Amino acid sequence: MRGVGIVGRVALGILALLGLLVMAAGAAVAGVVGSDDTVFNRPTDLGDDGRPVLTSPDLLAYEGITVTLRASAPGGVFIGTAHPVDVADFVGDSSRIRLTRVTRSGVVAEDAGSAEPVRPASAGFWTSSMRGEGVEELTLDRDSAASQWVIAPLTGKGPTTVSFGVTVPGLFRAALLAFGLGALALLACVELLLRWRRTPRAPERPAIEAPPEVDGPVVDRPLVDRPVVDRPVVERPAGRHRAQRTAVAMAVVLSATGCTWEDLMPAKRQPTDLAATKVALTKAELPALLASYDRRLGQAIEAAQPPRYGADLWRLADRGPALESDLFGTRVARLTAVGGRSSVPHDPVGVYAPRFASYPMWSLVASTTGDDKRIDLFTKASVQAPWLRQAGTTVSRGLPEAGRPARAASSEQAAAATARWRTYLRSGTTDDGLVLDPDSEEWRENVADLGSRAMFRSYTVSVEAAGKSGLSRVVEVDDGALAIVALRMTTRLAGRPDLRVRWAPPYGEYRPSADGVLSFAHLAVGVIHLPSKGPARVLGATYSEVAVTP
Repeated sequence: MRGVGIVGRVALGILALLGLLVMAAGAAVAGVVGSDDTVFNRPTDLGDDGRPVLTSPDLLAYEGITVTLRASAPGGVFIGTAHPVDVADFVGDSSRIRLTRVTRSGVVAEDAGSAEPVRPASAGFWTSSMRGEGVEELTLDRDSAASQWVIAPLTGKGPTTVSFGVTVPGLFRAALLAFGLGALALLACVELLLRWRRTPRAPERPAIEAPPEVDGPVVDRPLVDRPVVDRPVVERPAGRHRAQRTAVAMAVVLSATGCTWEDLMPAKRQPTDLAATKVALTKAELPALLASYDRRLGQAIEAAQPPRYGADLWRLADRGPALESDLFGTRVARLTAVGGRSSVPHDPVGVYAPRFASYPMWSLVASTTGDDKRIDLFTKASVQAPWLRQAGTTVSRGLPEAGRPARAASSEQAAAATARWRTYLRSGTTDDGLVLDPDSEEWRENVADLGSRAMFRSYTVSVEAAGKSGLSRVVEVDDGALAIVALRMTTRLAGRPDLRVRWAPPYGEYRPSADGVLSFAHLAVGVIHLPSKGPARVLGATYSEVAVTP
């Protein structure tokens, strides 16, 4: 039994030491962090030559913390934050300093790039930024989307001084709680040890000798002559109950402060996919995109009005098939001396955007123009380039719900639906695998009606992908996928040999005719919904006349 007592005292001593250590750690953390739950590392001077300083995308990327960057430089400093994909496109191979790790005594950095340094303060894509001549601070919540810092002297002269502060909500309170629990455990163990020491041990009971055998009659002896052994009452140690009360007190304190054991566990890193890829366009960014596009489109439409008929500004708004249609329309307006088109603002509706690891990026944008609903393909060549419209159409059917952004889809189903649509436009035949839209049916009926007139002996429609590499984009949606496709169609009408068939004015100014064959061309832009079940559906299509290519 004595051995058990020694083991108990040793155990209490160890618990008391642990309580002391926890109390000391809590006091140290509380002293360093302070009531604002923030601790800063030691400032470090970087880049005497004035090169920009960039953080690695995953620097301090832990959930549940807020990071504050302090920076200064001679003549002022610029601090900006942006998505790592945007930053990578902006800096390219430019010379810079890359921060890879933050320690209590400073930072760990390395040189990167060899080209001419960039000037971050002149860029305009930053999600948040600030500049100033003193010590500037910019705070970033690491629970939000992936982001990294870019720091640079405003005058291009270094060094740049940086330090990082980490804010963990409830850390100061947790440190005080640790101090209190450590003190409570220490006091409880000390009290138990002292109580154990003060508790008297029971004296050894003397051996009672058997009375000697006596011959003859037994004579009763008085009771008072018998030895009486005192039996002191020994109190049981209260350590077990004390430990239970201590555990209950700890649980009560934890519950009262709203702190759980999970709060003290190491935070999890953000998924690397957040930093490696970026959603091309979010719904929150859509109003700004359409406002910018309407402004640039309005300038182009104004320049294309008579008598100037200028076509140079179309490139500020459109690219690809959309630009080809703009230029042809301006040329027709100049040849026929008619007015240009009017500008109608786009009101945002929604976005169908994939994730990309680098630029260029694209997105399908849903909007309304007056009473019409549209889907337009916008592309962005680099982080500082504007969004340009490449193709688009009005839609006459309901749009599917956008799914969770994913990488752009490469769908065989989209290729099959495009082939069916191409077959219908060329020959007028279709099957149950594609549900056509009214505009496609109307266009095909008009071409067939024109070709069946008495002055023509036959007609042909050739269909090919628009552009050298074609235009087809597919994005996953909540129910399947959504595709936008652009096709170039050339219609040739063969006149009767006994007639002199040619285009009447003003069509002859921009439509070719040779040897009795009249030609015209259209760009067909269609949006096709590819549901998970059932046939593909053309939600809408637009047919814009363009110049006939040789």
